[in-house]
Amino acid sequence: MRSPLRKNAVGRQRLVQVGAAALAGAALIAVSGCGTQGLQSVPLPGGANLGESPRTYKLQFLDVLDLVPQSTVKFNGIEVGRVDSIQVSPDQWTAEVKIEVQNNVDLSDASTAEIQQTNLLGEKYVALEDPQENAGLPRQNPAETIGCPAVGAPDCRTRTATDIEQVLGALSLLLNGGGISQIKPIVDELNTALDGRETQVKSLLNETATLISGLEEQKNNIVTALDGLDKLSNRARAQTDQINRVLDELPKGIAVLEEQRPQLVAMLEQVDRLGVVGVQVLGTAREEIITDLKALRPTLQALAGAAPDLITASPLLFTYPFPDALLPGVKGDSTNLFANLDLRLLNQLEALGVGQGEPVYSPPRTGPQPIIDPANPYYNGNGPRLGWPTITLLPLPNARPGPNTPPSGGQYALMPEERGQQSFLQGPMNMLANANVGAGS
Repeated sequence: MRSPLRKNAVGRQRLVQVGAAALAGAALIAVSGCGTQGLQSVPLPGGANLGESPRTYKLQFLDVLDLVPQSTVKFNGIEVGRVDSIQVSPDQWTAEVKIEVQNNVDLSDASTAEIQQTNLLGEKYVALEDPQENAGLPRQNPAETIGCPAVGAPDCRTRTATDIEQVLGALSLLLNGGGISQIKPIVDELNTALDGRETQVKSLLNETATLISGLEEQKNNIVTALDGLDKLSNRARAQTDQINRVLDELPKGIAVLEEQRPQLVAMLEQVDRLGVVGVQVLGTAREEIITDLKALRPTLQALAGAAPDLITASPLLFTYPFPDALLPGVKGDSTNLFANLDLRLLNQLEALGVGQGEPVYSPPRTGPQPIIDPANPYYNGNGPRLGWPTITLLPLPNARPGPNTPPSGGQYALMPEERGQQSFLQGPMNMLANANVGAGS
């Protein structure tokens, strides 16, 4: 059986050993701290493994908050390194943070860095961001600093997340010395203004939403209009001298117009009178104009259908009646042309329908007879009837002899006999007189 004295001796021995070990550890830490920057220089356990040859980058921040050395460095949310040191930059206005990351973290020259915190009251760390679309960009030179020239600069690559202390400080300022006390009068005035007008206000808000939606849909058109206005302004600015000269000459032009004011007024009165007469003419001849326009349809359709042939035959217009194809058959340097031209006025007037009476519809002599209204030979007035024969709105000259058709049917002798002292216009004049007499009867 072990005595109590023996137990106390063993306890005292263990206590002395533990105290000696603690004293040795404290001495070791104190000795190591004398040659380093203190505990901050000691890597934290459980941090990222940097490997044998880590990369080093220098970051420049306008404010590092309470970031300390040995803090974590994350790349796209993954721990890849630690903060090596923090010191004041040579410009005495910014902080320079030196970080060490794993060798496989190769940043581009468009990468960014931000000081964030793990949670609301958590520790700070450096977050590196380098999107996948930056893979083709040049790599970041470790000797160059990733920084921010000034607050809000477009080429700023570092920033500091909003700190909870800043949020609480701003909230305290708002609640204690801000305008929170002025909200109640504002709310009371709004209630007074909107009392009994809820429907109108709701309608106004709906109309405003519709207006904003319409503007959003026409955003591209608005941008295009603004771009066009910008181009117009640039052109006007480039032509400032010409515009100034025009403005200088403008008073002279106005003076000339003032001198010619009576003539201009008289001209406008005549134009007004012409417009009245034109309206009367169009109103009187409305049906005839419509009939003529409908009659032009088959002609225009035939011209449209013959467009390829017209294009092909256009070279012949300048060579008629000797086309280019005739040249190989010409022997020598000249050729003869024999033509019989009937230029007698009687036959020309007959060909134009003089003395032929009112034209009537003549059905085809052979083939199936079309079922068609002679007064309107169009199907619902939408164009010529399909099939053969094509019926035109203006009938062809009547094949039956009219009351004043010359006895010869237009086939007069080439050399008619002379009838006393009758002039060459006597025959046509008699024919026109007979036609008028027949029409009047």
